[in-house]
Amino acid sequence: MPLDPSTRLHNRYRIDRLHKLGSMGAVYLAFDLELNVPVALKENLVSGLEYALQFRREAQYLSTFRHPNLPRATDHFVIEGQGQYFVMSFIEGTTALEWTASASKTPLEVISALEGVFEALMYIHSLTPPLIHRDVEPTNIIISNDLISFLVDFGLAKLLADTSAPGATDALSDQYSLAATIYDLVTHQPPANSLQRALGNEVLQPAGTLNPAVPRHVDAALGRALSIKAEDRYPDIEVFWQALTHEA
Repeated sequence: MPLDPSTRLHNRYRIDRLHKLGSMGAVYLAFDLELNVPVALKENLVSGLEYALQFRREAQYLSTFRHPNLPRATDHFVIEGQGQYFVMSFIEGTTALEWTASASKTPLEVISALEGVFEALMYIHSLTPPLIHRDVEPTNIIISNDLISFLVDFGLAKLLADTSAPGATDALSDQYSLAATIYDLVTHQPPANSLQRALGNEVLQPAGTLNPAVPRHVDAALGRALSIKAEDRYPDIEVFWQALTHEA
C-alpha cells in the first residue's frame, strides 16, 4: 500500500504525494523538515534479502554521483516492521514518453533534449569500475521544463567488475537501450525485438520509413546502435552521440 500524504518518516520526511508507482518500488514527493527542501523518497515494495540488498546498492550508487543529469541520494534507512527507504534529489518534469506524447516533437528536438542522458551515461560508464544502468527506457528519462534531461531509476544497475564473466552486460547494452528509446520516441513505436531479429523472425524497419522527418544520418546512427551483435555498435556512447548530431 502506498504511503498516505502527511505521513512522517524517520522524524524528518513528510510525504506530500505519490509520484511514481512501479512493481518494485514507489517514489514520493516528500519534504525534508530539517533542511526545508522538497525531496524524492523511494520505498522498497518487494520483500526478501536479495531485493533489500539491491535497494541499498541503488542508494549507495546514487550517493556517489556528482553529475548534473543524475539524481543524488542523501539518506537511506529502514523502519523495522514497516519498510526500507532512501531519499534523493527531486527532479521536476515529465517522462520522455509523456513529453513526446504531449505535443509534436521533431526528431532533432528529441535528440537535443536527450543530451543530458548521453552525458549521464558517459559519466557512469567512465567510473571505476563502470556502472551499467541496464534499464534505459522512455519512462526512466525525465525532461524538465527547460528541456534538460535526467536519467533516473537505478534499481537494476550493476557495476561492471568482470567483463569476461558469463552473461556479463557491458556499456554497449546501455547504448542499444538508448537507441531503442530514441527510436521509440521519434517513431512512436518500439523497434523490432532483438531476439526475434536474431532468430530471423523480424527485421528492423529504418526509423525513416516510419517517420520521414528522421534525417538520414540519424536513421543510420540508430541502425548501427541497434545492431544485434554488440561488436557492430559504436565503441561508446560518446561516438554514438557524435553520429546522431553530425551529418556525414
